[in-house]
Amino acid sequence: MSDQDMHRIELRAQSIEELRSYLRGADLDLGCRPVVRREADAVVTEVYGTLPQLDRLRTARAATGVTLRVMENATQTGLARQAEVGSGNRFSRASRLAGQQPPSGLGIKE
Repeated sequence: MSDQDMHRIELRAQSIEELRSYLRGADLDLGCRPVVRREADAVVTEVYGTLPQLDRLRTARAATGVTLRVMENATQTGLARQAEVGSGNRFSRASRLAGQQPPSGLGIKE
């Protein structure tokens, strides 16, 4: 596991104001559409960052009501998902000649 791997991190705070204050100026990735969900005892969001970014955040901010938990190594998960994807062109003439049927639909056939 590299220090530069991206990790999915859960942040949990008592209030949205506390969460905003904690994240202000942080160099973590909130994603293209950040979502904060309210749970019974806290507000929760997920961010992405490297372990060095997370360490800097922990040392720079000491909020008592905010907890951080590394959920997964998103880089490793992404590589595992990419291994599940085929590399051939299932729409090509060669695939059809080999007996493979392309998916049917409204697209234009080769």
